[in-house]
Amino acid sequence: MIAPALFYYLSFVVGRNVKIEFKRQASQSSLGYIRSIALWAVVIISELVIAFNPLTNWCWYYTSGRQFHRAWGEYIFIYLLSGFWSFAAFILVMMSWNILTKSRKRSIAVCFFLAMSGVIIQLFYMNFRVDVLLESVGFSGALLFIENEDDRKDVELNAYNSAAFLVDMKATLKNHIPVQIMIVRGIRFDKTANTVVYGKMNRDVIIRSVSDYLGTVVKQHYIYYLGHGRFAVALYGFTDEKSQQLAKKVLSRFGAAWKINGTDIFLSVRILLVRMPERAKNAEEVIYIAECPIPERVQERIIDGKSLDWVIRRAAVEKAVTNGLEHGSFEVYYQPTYNIDKTLHGAEALLRMNDEKMGLIYPDEFIPIAEQLGIIDRIDEFVLKEVCRFIYTGIPEKNGMTCINVNLSVQECMKEGFAEHISSVVEAESVLKNMINFEITESVAAKDYTHLAEVIDRLKKEGFRFSIDDYGTGYSNMTSLFSLGVDIIKIDKSILWNSEKSVHGMTLLVTLIEMIHKMDKRALMEGVETESQINILKKLGCDYMQGYYFSKPITRDDFIKLIETKSFNN
Repeated sequence: MIAPALFYYLSFVVGRNVKIEFKRQASQSSLGYIRSIALWAVVIISELVIAFNPLTNWCWYYTSGRQFHRAWGEYIFIYLLSGFWSFAAFILVMMSWNILTKSRKRSIAVCFFLAMSGVIIQLFYMNFRVDVLLESVGFSGALLFIENEDDRKDVELNAYNSAAFLVDMKATLKNHIPVQIMIVRGIRFDKTANTVVYGKMNRDVIIRSVSDYLGTVVKQHYIYYLGHGRFAVALYGFTDEKSQQLAKKVLSRFGAAWKINGTDIFLSVRILLVRMPERAKNAEEVIYIAECPIPERVQERIIDGKSLDWVIRRAAVEKAVTNGLEHGSFEVYYQPTYNIDKTLHGAEALLRMNDEKMGLIYPDEFIPIAEQLGIIDRIDEFVLKEVCRFIYTGIPEKNGMTCINVNLSVQECMKEGFAEHISSVVEAESVLKNMINFEITESVAAKDYTHLAEVIDRLKKEGFRFSIDDYGTGYSNMTSLFSLGVDIIKIDKSILWNSEKSVHGMTLLVTLIEMIHKMDKRALMEGVETESQINILKKLGCDYMQGYYFSKPITRDDFIKLIETKSFNN
């Protein structure tokens, strides 16, 4: 039984036992399942032959003088079949070698060496009774180094931990076993319902209660705790319909009260159904999906299908943004700005992200995520350094550019020591500070005018310039907005486009430009696309223009070609 037991044991180590169980659930007549039954039948028959040897003498016998002799059955039922199972175990391990940890590889190799050495020695040297000793030592090592359940189990819960989830899912995918992962997350107690109870409530007790409940609907060894109130449940052999039924069952349990420390409380939860490898290629992606914020547009309590696409997209973008700087995914594009006479004025630096897996990702998607992740400061600094290096080449000044606009995250502006840090970054690149014009979006600037005004004033004294971007798209306190000390007000393109459609739209455009000039500031019109729009802006005395009439945002190399070869003057 040593060799088949070794094979069966290793099938658990590399995850093949799940495949056998999955096939059994999928089809009772599965060829693989029938083959497995036939092989184990041979093992049982072999053991019965050995057990009845005193009656048959098929395997061994004794002659006079108590001399031991091997019979034909020992070579067939013991050594030949053991060799078959040992070889099968070896092939099994080799096929799954890359999913094993170093400690498992080492211990399995030692186990194989000792066990096989004992068998071979016993085969050729019958009087050397060492096989049982060596096999015992080998299997003891395997038990010590491989199956340490304490490393896999969550110490507080009757569930496996995230490390076990990574190992088990890697084995599942390696063995081509389809699996649906049910993620249970967002386990929250409504503290507004009973603040007294909430103050006494232990979150660990709540999580333990949920873990115990999940153990009543699926096998406990398929439940993994990923931390922070998130569970992953492996559903092998589940159809989409069956997974939905289980998810609804779990969700309905959360609709009823939970008895926690003798008190009835109500918990909320959200459930995601993620099929591997169709929706998530590996366990790391599942964990990303389990941890990433769910987009506001997704309101369902059970998330799959199209709603899951939004969550998966959000998780993928988060991962891409997190690794973007290291992988060189970010690139600074430039869109030129022109004086009203169509001579070159400057440019706006616009960040683009081109991930090797996801392709082009636009700022309106990755910037909010970068802010939530707390890495927007690193991205802003990357853009600023790239712009400084471009300015340092002398190409912008040589072609008549007076500044390059750099979008500034107001969220970072509010941090202590921000002004000093920005100055040090530019000084380290050895460029003139008046070549940098920071842009702040109107809607975000409205959050804290007082502190923002102090930061702008400090940086303007250093020589930097400032603009308000997208003016006209949100509500502003006019007095506070114009007291920020910015140099240029960029009027949102919708104002220009509406001016061509109605008298009221034209009145608004005229009023805005007049007001900007009366406040002793310059007006830059965004979204310029036609010659007729330029003629309107000339009549109104607009100072600068930007838009697709001149160029869309382009790479640095293309931008250099544009400003050195193309003129928009008549």
